[in-house]
Amino acid sequence: MILPILLAAVSIGAQRPTMLIYQETVVEFTDADPNVLVSRKLGVNLEQNGKVAPIVWSSDDPAITAAIAAGKLPGLPTTAKRSDVLDIARTLDASYVAFLELKRTGAELVGKIDVLRSRGGRSLWKNETKVSIIKNGRLDPENGAQSVANTWAIQLNSNPFKDLPSKPIFETPEPTKPDVAPPTTVAIDRTPLASGVKALNEGRLVAAVALLHDAVDVEPMSVEARMAYIDALRQSGHPFLAADEAARAAQLMPLEGAFLVEAAQSWIEGGKSDRAYEIIAAAIVANPENAAAHSLLGDLFVGRLELERAIESYTKSYEVKQDPETLYKRAQAHAIAEQFENSVADIERANSTGLSREPERAEKRYRETVKVVDPVIDSLAANLRNLLREAADPAQATALRSRGSAFLKRVEAFLSYMDRIDAPESHARSHTRRELALGLLHQAAQGLVKHLAGNNPDSLGDAELLQIEAMREFAVAKQQFQAEIGS
Repeated sequence: MILPILLAAVSIGAQRPTMLIYQETVVEFTDADPNVLVSRKLGVNLEQNGKVAPIVWSSDDPAITAAIAAGKLPGLPTTAKRSDVLDIARTLDASYVAFLELKRTGAELVGKIDVLRSRGGRSLWKNETKVSIIKNGRLDPENGAQSVANTWAIQLNSNPFKDLPSKPIFETPEPTKPDVAPPTTVAIDRTPLASGVKALNEGRLVAAVALLHDAVDVEPMSVEARMAYIDALRQSGHPFLAADEAARAAQLMPLEGAFLVEAAQSWIEGGKSDRAYEIIAAAIVANPENAAAHSLLGDLFVGRLELERAIESYTKSYEVKQDPETLYKRAQAHAIAEQFENSVADIERANSTGLSREPERAEKRYRETVKVVDPVIDSLAANLRNLLREAADPAQATALRSRGSAFLKRVEAFLSYMDRIDAPESHARSHTRRELALGLLHQAAQGLVKHLAGNNPDSLGDAELLQIEAMREFAVAKQQFQAEIGS
């Protein structure tokens, strides 16, 4: 059984195509309603981009009120079959009808969209999609619905609506003025690159993708337009589309090695490391002095925990271009390999040679650093627990002394590395908690060494308590970090 939720897009100007958006609600005999409203979000996205004129069908919508006042609609129907929806669309002179469905299934949203011409009912475009609704460890169907709406808006703009202008040119009539004269001409954006970059900088991603797509059509050989379009696709959560676009650009402009690097970066973000490796290798063959490609290769090796190869790649990159970001990444690779002295040397040099303090860049860098730091803390804690367990046997004390001392030096070296990490203001609280947890681990390691030296009979018990408290603080730090990301 299908219960419809009616939404509409009413054309204000004769030159503008309009779309009726109709969300179908599937009735399932479950305790919770599985349906998630997406039609309003899609309408907002399309209205911002301006390729169609969507208006949510509700009794308080000004455009619907104006249509009723003008006698175009006798009233607002609450239910309708598909054939009725098409009739309503023709009554409103809407060019298109979009039938939507979005429901929650477990930890995913499953969505369908079918776009038809209102006259004749011929299907123009269909899509089915699934998105996860897990965000920061919690279920967030609203955020998932927004992601679905963003995706559909981008796909609509680049498929059935690709030839329509992007700039919004209409205004919503006042309910008391249903006869507001619409514009008689369509103002096509003649500067899509500048407008697209502006939209991207303002976070209007759907509009940015559409405008920059137009910019690429206008100037196919423009490096700036291509790079901006790739960036917009990536920021919109479409790494594979970004990778495909970068690969096309590389074929058109083989002398521009940056496109291969962009393609590889997009494949890495999408989790396709094998495809990324092929592209990076091709970029390095084309230009052995491509510093960005060597740095990306280092990122790839870090993800595979091939740390020596990662360090080698970062070194090659830095030899070509003395970028402090590369030193910072090499410091992280050294830290994962527990080569903390080398890590400290790299991070000190990075800090002294102009490592960016720009807030957005610093925040992104720190979040990547946490991915390195947290597993190291977990590893050190596990090693300490094993040493404490073995140290409880008096017969093991002599054999453990050298291992205990070596472990203490590792913790101290890692502490030195942590001291040189500048946390951005947005993550200051969680970073302080992490440092506290590591400090407690350090005290526990000192207690272990004292116990093994026979200098303090109570130090082993104190070390065990300190280790437990360190893990509590570490758990709080991680929770705080996730809260900071979500805020």
